[in-house]
Amino acid sequence: MKNLIVLSLSSFLLLISCNKEKTIDDELKEAATSMNKLTPQILNDGIRLDSVSAEPNRVFKYNYTLIQDVKENVTEAEINTFKKEAKEGAVNAIKTSADMQQFRDNDVTLKYSYYDKNGKPTADFSVTSAEYKKK
Repeated sequence: MKNLIVLSLSSFLLLISCNKEKTIDDELKEAATSMNKLTPQILNDGIRLDSVSAEPNRVFKYNYTLIQDVKENVTEAEINTFKKEAKEGAVNAIKTSADMQQFRDNDVTLKYSYYDKNGKPTADFSVTSAEYKKK
């Protein structure tokens, strides 16, 4: 996942540095288009990044599939534990990674959506600038 984040940020940084007249939303859309050329991509632990998208108001969304899981076979407690751990990992990565600096500087909200291997929504969460800028 770190490689993908670096790739997304590299694309984002390149796009921002090339054209200052575009809005952050426009730059995020272009970064998403570039990243989607490299998806789907197996990350680790049975997680596949299927696509990314840019939404209005500085939102960048990641769509994942939990390729070994079926929602009906996972308890609500397991889903909640997964969401908590995944969000903590995402917040930490956004806070500490130099590659995420442009997201931090531009107050981008990152959304994460996870689907089971049958395409059923399983877990989702967002990380706002207030969360990753909190000390």
